[in-house]
Amino acid sequence: MKATFVFLLLAQVSWAGPFQQKGLFDFMLEDEASGIGPDDRFHEVPELEPQVPVCPFRCQCHLRVVQCSDLELGTNPLKSSGIENGAFQGMKKLSYIRIADTNITTIPQGLPPSLTELHLDGNKITKVDAASLKGLNNLAKLGLGFNSISAVDNDSLANTPHLRELHLNNNKLIKVPGGLADHKYIQVVYLHNNNISAIGPNDFCPPGYNTKKASYSGVSLFSNPVQYWEIQPSTFRCVYVRSAIQLGNYK
Repeated sequence: MKATFVFLLLAQVSWAGPFQQKGLFDFMLEDEASGIGPDDRFHEVPELEPQVPVCPFRCQCHLRVVQCSDLELGTNPLKSSGIENGAFQGMKKLSYIRIADTNITTIPQGLPPSLTELHLDGNKITKVDAASLKGLNNLAKLGLGFNSISAVDNDSLANTPHLRELHLNNNKLIKVPGGLADHKYIQVVYLHNNNISAIGPNDFCPPGYNTKKASYSGVSLFSNPVQYWEIQPSTFRCVYVRSAIQLGNYK
């Protein structure tokens, strides 16, 4: 029995084909036939870097959501007649509008009451009247610098009861805008580079001491023809710190 098993094992080995030694050239031919070169056996394929999407300017990107709210209309050949009354009225959640460096001469009418920031710098606006700011109860920042504004109506600021920052620098004002002393929340006022020649003791602060009015944290008055040494010290009694006042000689 054992002899028969050994015989069968030897017979299977003898039936197998003889081993043939292959050279390097033979292996290369096989690799060419399979489409794999000799250097590809050990070549590592580099990992592709994931493409990071770029968030559009002034947009907020969160995973699959891109929020591009608020109507940036600066540096366009706009005129006051080109912005119809109530053009933004349907945007009930609009909080920011910037129309800068255009040809508009008045503040657009019928702006949405949801606005918290309105930037109209670098235009040709000549006056701020009460009607232009009517209904802007939530406005916190108003930018009107680099215009040709020579007057601000007394009741204008009363239509922006929550205003905290007012920019009227680089205009043609001859006096401090009325209504600042009675405004409850305004804290920053830019009035530099105007034609203001005098500042009264009650232009910024109400008579006496009023704790209901927020203290100023920034008042700029430099580059005006006002003689700063003639300003009464009590004029800035509601300023948080003296360093918040910027005065300088008129050039």
